[in-house]
Amino acid sequence: MKILFELSGEHPTLPLAEAMACMKAEGIDFKEVKKGRIFIVDADVNDEEINKIARRISLCHTINEVIALGTKEEIFTALSNYPIKQKFKIEGRKFKKEGSISYLKKEFGELLAKNAKVDLQNPDVIFRIFIEDSVFFCRKISSIERKSFEQRKPQNRPFSSPISIHPKFARAIVNLSQLKKGETLLDPFCGTGGILIEAGLIGAKVIGIDVKKKIIEGCKKNLDYYGIKNYELYAMDMREACIEKVDCIVSDFPYGRSTYTGGELHFLYDKAFEKMKEWVKEGGKAVIGLPSKEFIDIGKKYFKLKEVHPLRVHKSLTRYFCVYLETKGLPSI
Repeated sequence: MKILFELSGEHPTLPLAEAMACMKAEGIDFKEVKKGRIFIVDADVNDEEINKIARRISLCHTINEVIALGTKEEIFTALSNYPIKQKFKIEGRKFKKEGSISYLKKEFGELLAKNAKVDLQNPDVIFRIFIEDSVFFCRKISSIERKSFEQRKPQNRPFSSPISIHPKFARAIVNLSQLKKGETLLDPFCGTGGILIEAGLIGAKVIGIDVKKKIIEGCKKNLDYYGIKNYELYAMDMREACIEKVDCIVSDFPYGRSTYTGGELHFLYDKAFEKMKEWVKEGGKAVIGLPSKEFIDIGKKYFKLKEVHPLRVHKSLTRYFCVYLETKGLPSI
């Protein structure tokens, strides 16, 4: 069936990249049909498989089955034979100025109401109309619980740090790694655990390293607070750590001079990438946040660069989240 992702639009590239990564993580083969504020794929899936994606994705509002698309007249024709007996309601959203959602909701609703009952309070089925370059009439499969990400913002945790990315973006970059439930994720600069929390909540084992013992103690409090049990934490310099192979590495690298860097960031990052290549399994991904474009090539010495997503944290700081792939040998720059 055709599946429509109602992307959040709060970043130019991450919502689409995350949706594709989530499908791959869940083992779903798909063919791209349309990209934009809505993302449509052809895939042989059922509702439960879509619900699994909905439980992990962050930069999306709803996931829907496309029932009909095209002009209003083409959708009318398709809906005239659509089998529905359940109570329903129709919602809508448009991504262009032209066209009336209210008018289409009324007309399509009257057509479906010949065989079923409208129920705005307790419907069995929710339909959604999207207007972009065409009209898309869909059955909503899942809504993403986005409020939970707001509730996990740093200030709401037992132990917080001002240097933390929003949980919805932390979840998105975890998803870019294509991490599966039961696999192991390592954050070698884990701080207070924002990335570990999001990975733990989708069922992964998480390993965190931070040079400061106090920070690791605070990270433990946060993981325990969110009910995450399967974790290992180490208070040490990541360059001295001995870690067994992990499925993926996701980390927001430290920036600015610090007492533990022992010199320039360039030297720290080079050593960090060198260690990470030892730790991540062949074919695994390292999703790394860097404070400047100039550092991206350091990672290319050890991994194959697949994607770069600039994320503006505030007016004076942009992070560049890079997706690197581990391959045998050293990839050419």
